[in-house]
Amino acid sequence: MIGRRLGILIACGLTVTLSGLGSTPSSAYSPGPRHNVSNWVGKAQRIGSADERKSVRFTVYLSFRNLTQLQSLIAEQSNPKSSQYGKYLTPNEFRARFAPPAADVAKVQSELRKMGFAVDFTPESGLFIQARGSVAQVKYHFGVTQELYAYKGKVLRANVETPRLPASIANLVTYVAGLDDTAALRTPASVRLGMHQSRKINAGDEASPDAPPPPQEGINSPVCSDYWGDHSATLSTAPGPYPKTLPWLICGYTPQQIRQAYGADDVKQDGTGVTVGIVDIYASPTIVDDVNRYSANHRLPKLTHKNFKQYVPKGLYDVPADDPCGPQGWYGEQTLDVEAVHSMAPGAKIIYGGIECTDPGNAALYDFIDHRRADIVTNSYGFNGESLPADFIDAENQYFMQAAAEGMSILFSTGDDGDLAAQNGIASGQFESTSPWVTAVGGTSLALFNKSGAKAEWGWGTYRASLNNATVAANGKTIVTSGATPYTFYAGAGGGPSLSMLAPFYQADVPYSLSGYTTLADGSVVPLESPHRVTPDISMVGDPYTGFIVGETYTITGDPILDVGCVKISKTNEYCEESVGGTSLSSPLFAGVLALVNQGRFEKHRHAVGFVNPALYLLNVGAPGSTYAPIIDVRAPTAPTAVLRGYLGDNTRVRVVTMNSVPSDTDPTKVIEGANTSFRTTTGYDNVTGLGVPNVPAMIRAFQIF
Repeated sequence: MIGRRLGILIACGLTVTLSGLGSTPSSAYSPGPRHNVSNWVGKAQRIGSADERKSVRFTVYLSFRNLTQLQSLIAEQSNPKSSQYGKYLTPNEFRARFAPPAADVAKVQSELRKMGFAVDFTPESGLFIQARGSVAQVKYHFGVTQELYAYKGKVLRANVETPRLPASIANLVTYVAGLDDTAALRTPASVRLGMHQSRKINAGDEASPDAPPPPQEGINSPVCSDYWGDHSATLSTAPGPYPKTLPWLICGYTPQQIRQAYGADDVKQDGTGVTVGIVDIYASPTIVDDVNRYSANHRLPKLTHKNFKQYVPKGLYDVPADDPCGPQGWYGEQTLDVEAVHSMAPGAKIIYGGIECTDPGNAALYDFIDHRRADIVTNSYGFNGESLPADFIDAENQYFMQAAAEGMSILFSTGDDGDLAAQNGIASGQFESTSPWVTAVGGTSLALFNKSGAKAEWGWGTYRASLNNATVAANGKTIVTSGATPYTFYAGAGGGPSLSMLAPFYQADVPYSLSGYTTLADGSVVPLESPHRVTPDISMVGDPYTGFIVGETYTITGDPILDVGCVKISKTNEYCEESVGGTSLSSPLFAGVLALVNQGRFEKHRHAVGFVNPALYLLNVGAPGSTYAPIIDVRAPTAPTAVLRGYLGDNTRVRVVTMNSVPSDTDPTKVIEGANTSFRTTTGYDNVTGLGVPNVPAMIRAFQIF
């Protein structure tokens, strides 16, 4: 549903007034089902009440006009077979046709002020109004509780009632974001190897003007491979169904290797003339220095004021190290995103928008859309499912529809936890990647064999076991072991159906076995009432064991094992490069691919690809090894496949990490190829890799014809 109104009936006004809370609230009520309440609250444990003096920022949403007309327009604009293909609207044209009436916006602003709230910001489109007030004001004027709940390791504030609104604006407002802390549930979709300790807050950190760089926590493997299989070890006992001789994990692919793997080194385009936006939570204070050190190491152009700009609100750097959303973890997310885009499209201009984790309206993303600041925007975070108010999903879908109408490509990572059934009880994709108006980017495991770009690529679904009684030879070529422990799921590409949004027109040919069903945690198959939106749409490398080299500033640990290979850059900081993965890698890499595609179109005097999904589903998909097809299908391994991962300083500790296969529960001597939780990598569209992976030269050629 789009644009649900909070239908409120006005009754007699209360005669009581509370000092400092502004005007008297209505005693209106909302009949029928509750709205504006997050599903996660029912799974959480109440632990107390929010401090009534605490300041709360919230966002009051209206709705665009003519939504049916807008959806029809987007379908025509994004269909290469339509005469309206690419006839995008400017932001001003969009607002003239679809923005809520200015009088309605002014009325909502006025009522909020009458309640005593401070009105901070309204975008030019008027889609929402950002305001703030105390917890006490929120409770009094919206008629909601503000209790504290323990949920997924966080303490979150939430309401359990439909908010009350004055009758004058009840039919104008569709949703009030920020009555709970749902925004803080956004998580990054990156995975680093060997995290063996938690960040400890040092005395004085809490008072620091900003959180210092995190310590380096990844323990390197003593042996790793530059290309797949160039370093391997022979085990005295085979680890279950996998061969006795196995390759060591990839050290981390360089920018040049990633370009080789997808054919980008065979094209002249480098992203020149294209702007790529990146949105994340918080902002790294060392981002420019880090990317420029990385660029010097890997033969990339430097970031300057001409090719890099940040949109960072005041105070975003003033985050204490003990902030519950963990700002330091997000530093690495921004670094990964910028370096991945810059590596795939070194000529593109990059803009970065940061938000606080409690920003209920994702203001940075909407600013990029409402002013069309970028051709492509990549987002490497999500909500780990869809336990969100339907009103919230409706509100953000309007962001993405506006972007589509303006010719922008909006990309989201699909997550790193497979089908999410173990966490949520039911398999599904995660919002925002499940929106039918964005491109959902999944992850693969990449085996690049040599500089020619020859490769094997499988869906990303890794299971791990430890070797028993292991001793690794000094040269890493042999391992004495008595076998392996049972294999357990570690990480894998997110995907699967939306549980709230129906199949869009461009997914009409997705198999009904994927779009019409899901599974519970116990494996039971559950039919959906009709075909639903399915993710991902497309994929690129995401497996951290076949990951990407990323460079970042860290706090020196003083531990020689952790600091190995790092370069000291100050008394307290060092610069380290390590292998990183996750669909947080996949999405910015595909943003870089679209930058190359857009440059190719601009050279032919054509418009940006914009909302690219309908066109992607029209492209030819070739078998692995194809050179002609714009998209290459991803298949499961044809034999049990795994890598070895060791740990510096301990030659008895070794993991076996599977590549998209796992021993069968019924016969552990055999493997289930293509396994990623309940998802399977198969021929054709699947819930792990979507349509497949891009073949850059052929994709550029295909989009120059459209």
